[in-house]
Amino acid sequence: MSRSRPTIHDVAREARASIATVSRALNGGVVSAAALARIETAVARLGYRRNDVARGLVTGRSGLVGVVVPDLMGPLYAQMARGIEDVLDERGMHAMLVTDHLEPAAERRAIELLRGRQVDGLVLIGSRLPADALRAAVAGTPVAHVQRDGPDDGDPQVRLDDAAGVRAAVRHLLDAGHRRIGHIAGTRRDGLERRDAYLAAMAEAGLEPGPVEAGEFTEEGGEAAAERLLGQRDVTAVFCASDRMAVGLLHAARRRGLAVPDDVSVVGFDDLTWARYLHPPLTTVRQPGRDMGRAAARLVLESPFDAAVPILRVAPTLVVRGSSGPPSDPHVTGPAARAGAPSRR
Repeated sequence: MSRSRPTIHDVAREARASIATVSRALNGGVVSAAALARIETAVARLGYRRNDVARGLVTGRSGLVGVVVPDLMGPLYAQMARGIEDVLDERGMHAMLVTDHLEPAAERRAIELLRGRQVDGLVLIGSRLPADALRAAVAGTPVAHVQRDGPDDGDPQVRLDDAAGVRAAVRHLLDAGHRRIGHIAGTRRDGLERRDAYLAAMAEAGLEPGPVEAGEFTEEGGEAAAERLLGQRDVTAVFCASDRMAVGLLHAARRRGLAVPDDVSVVGFDDLTWARYLHPPLTTVRQPGRDMGRAAARLVLESPFDAAVPILRVAPTLVVRGSSGPPSDPHVTGPAARAGAPSRR
């Protein structure tokens, strides 16, 4: 017959301590050094493991926070998840992560799955659910958002100050001497906000916007948009709504025989970990994903979920590297006009 699993009563008997003292010790409370030593020895001898499910039934808390992310391919989502874990680790809690692949039906299922695990809160990254559908899905579970893709609904939310980041990127290119600046835009909410900020920055400079092409926030989306953009009108620089899109543009530019930054300067958005290792290293707007994840975890654990909380805006930073520089010839408007001229390599 198999040996039964040791209980907290067994630990208390072995350690010659009360159940209350053992419970305090196991939950990080204050007990005497001598009692703690006896309890730790008893736990090791008996092979005791705390029953978190039973503990949750008693306390009403599971020690888990559910995290829904669009996918596991985007490095930025991994940074955000790591930031969430930073805060949970400090509190002896854990994250349960599920992907939704940017599909509202899958997001609803993910939320239902996590609620079935009795999570203490939910952090939703890039949620697309309409407010009514979201409210029905979470059913009163505390929620915090990161870069919500749907309309704001009063839940605590962490958002990047996209407009500030775009202004910094466009100003950098203008200060370098560029006047024909194209844009590869995203199709989701943050991509559209960055597109609007680009158009506003060009208008503030008294310039007509360059060609704008949109695609998904992927390398393939950036490459397809770049093929359309580079084939339209002359540009000396392109601002991309994400680093992954910028990689697609770099690939399309190489295929056309264009040198970066000699023929066309490129600026991305996100500053993913590999951006500095590209050739040339990518000038980009740094999105502090890990800090945003930390902020979201604190919001879901600390903010009253029955009251509207203002959106927490996080400031981005422009990181200048080798993919941007001045136009090689101020009298030439773009790569097509320089066809046949030697590049400054």
